[in-house]
This record gives sequence, C-alpha cells and structure tokens, in this order.
Amino acid sequence: MNKIESRHQLILSLIMEKKIHTQQELQELLEVNGVSVTQSTLSRDIKMLNLVKVNEDDSSHYVINPIAPTRWEKRLRLYMEDALVMLKPIQHQVVLKTLPGLANSFGSILDAMEIPQIVATVCGDDVCLIICEDVEGAQACFEHLKQFTPPFFFSKL
Repeated sequence: MNKIESRHQLILSLIMEKKIHTQQELQELLEVNGVSVTQSTLSRDIKMLNLVKVNEDDSSHYVINPIAPTRWEKRLRLYMEDALVMLKPIQHQVVLKTLPGLANSFGSILDAMEIPQIVATVCGDDVCLIICEDVEGAQACFEHLKQFTPPFFFSKL
C-alpha cells in the first residue's frame, strides 16, 4: 500500500471512529497518527474519498457519502462509454462485446464489483461472457449493467 492509500485508509477509519467537524480537526488527528498533510492535500483527499458533511443537531461532521459511486462503478461507466460494442442477455448469460483487447478489463471490473447475479465471467479478446444462475438473474444483471451505458447506447435510430 502506497503513502496515499495508507493516508486514505487512516482518514476513513478516523471518520468512522468519531465525528470530525472540520478539516483542521481531521488534520490534527492525522498528525497525532504520524501523518502530516497540507490543507490543500486534505481537501483533495476528502473529495477523492467522497466525504461529505452532514448536519446533525447543531453541528456538522464528515461521513462517507453512501450514494457516491464506487471506483469500480466509475471505471465501468468509462469503459462502457469508450469501448462497449454490444450488451445483450441470452438465456442465463449476458454477452458483452468490446473493442479488441478490452474484454478482460471489463471482466476484471465486473468481478471486482461483485454483482450478486454474476456467477462468473469468461473473457476473450473482445467478448466477455457473463454467466448467471438463471434467465431471471441474467435479465437483472443486464438491467443493472444498462445503467452504466451511455444514454444513446440503446436508442433506436
């Protein structure tokens, strides 16, 4: 784990352990734990970690934004926008066709996302076969994946 990842892990654990009201308070807690950061670095970290302030009683404190997409969801959306050629449910499977050389990347992202309907992914050069338990699971998986495609992808010309 590199320095940034370690700092991010520490920030997340501090946020979960206690209510932190200001960046200065967070910065001081980091220093107590042996991590010295500038205010601008801390601001970037807060943004990268999707931390938001919530109001509670008469004060506000940082929490992890529960609605924020995960990094895997962000990555899947980018890949869908740039490299998706076809997405189609077929029986208990979903076929995901990509630009050449990118199917394995899609498979890795889908595996990391741990989508409950997906039993396994089998990927070649430009096709990722997403295997589900049954037809209903494949349809649910397809609907879930559709939300990451560009708005125009399924529109009819």
